[in-house]
Amino acid sequence: MNLGASRRSLWLDPGFGASGDMILGCLIGLGAPIEAIESGLAKLAIEGWTLDHEITLRCSLSADRALVDANDDEHHRSWSTIDALLTDAGLPAEVERGSRATFRRLAEVEAAIHRIEIDQVHFHEVGAVDAIVDIVGGWLALDALGIDEVTVGPVGLGHGSVGAAHGRLPVPAPATAELLVGAPVRPLDVEAETVTPTGAALLATMASGWGPIPAGVLVASARGAGGRDPRDYPNVVTGHLIEAATSGQDKAGGIERQPSVVISTNLDDVSPEVLAHAIARCLAVGADDAWAVPVTMKKGRPGVELHVLCQPDRLERLRHTVASETGTLGLRTAAVTKHVLSRRFETVEVRGRSIDVKIGPHGFKPEYDDVAAAAEALAIPVRQLAAEAVAAFLAGREGQEFANGPRSGQTRYQ
Repeated sequence: MNLGASRRSLWLDPGFGASGDMILGCLIGLGAPIEAIESGLAKLAIEGWTLDHEITLRCSLSADRALVDANDDEHHRSWSTIDALLTDAGLPAEVERGSRATFRRLAEVEAAIHRIEIDQVHFHEVGAVDAIVDIVGGWLALDALGIDEVTVGPVGLGHGSVGAAHGRLPVPAPATAELLVGAPVRPLDVEAETVTPTGAALLATMASGWGPIPAGVLVASARGAGGRDPRDYPNVVTGHLIEAATSGQDKAGGIERQPSVVISTNLDDVSPEVLAHAIARCLAVGADDAWAVPVTMKKGRPGVELHVLCQPDRLERLRHTVASETGTLGLRTAAVTKHVLSRRFETVEVRGRSIDVKIGPHGFKPEYDDVAAAAEALAIPVRQLAAEAVAAFLAGREGQEFANGPRSGQTRYQ
């Protein structure tokens, strides 16, 4: 995250659809150097691909098209194979993290749809070299542009059916629909697949939130073109770069101050299962945090107070989510200031597995999802692998001080 005097935001408008190459083309059009993208992709242990770029027209609108040419004999790669490919490539930390998150989300969705374990997932179209180039290239382009946050507008969905490895599927495809749960969508009167699973996965994992264009100064705009040029609508993803002054920064501590909102409601008739689901849904649609605390309500009834922290531009969507998921008849909102400390990531190797470590000014902590996935694969307890990750991080760092060690004083995975 850039904690300087200005904040650079990207607003993506997939109102006419999205695919991996459309998003990549849009980011190149916004100024991401194609040479830097190619240099990053060259670190991957894959061959037989080229990346080019051209200016084209879609419904008479100028647009940038990313041209990926791949000679790939191996289309059906497993999720674990691709994850290892990414962790072994030596990509920039945020690029590796983002690319792995996109493929993991795709794998989770495929596993749920086909009712199999995630390690049994084999990608078909998404496992091909051109899809790998689209996804990793997109994250490389985002990194090259120095984007602090990505907001995504409503996603345009067509209808009908499309051919796939498992036969004909409805549009939107099941994986696309699942990936877009929680996203704002709008119908297109188009009998075609306007959003691919790759495009949906990139939108879902790149998005800091869903909503309108953020406030600030518009510094650049571009459109990324899809392969088709239909007569009735422009087959493009539009991107706008926005720069805005940060809300404030404490010079001594490197703390960014962000105006935020807390939504609160008291609940005495919601089951634990519904409450847990409501919290998960709020996080999925853009809340910065969500939590519940026990309270004693009128007539001595035990209840919970649900709190949701969010940015002001996500207030309406989250207020609707809280109301619809809990059935509450009343909500409170309060303006607060969120103080955000700087952070960065490093990757350590533990028993042949890559673990991201989040490092702040006063401590560090291995990322739980990475620890849990590696512990499951290695069939050892989470707390044991977390302790080994801490030891691996500290090894060779003599002379470097971390005020409180791991963020909690331990690994927290007890």
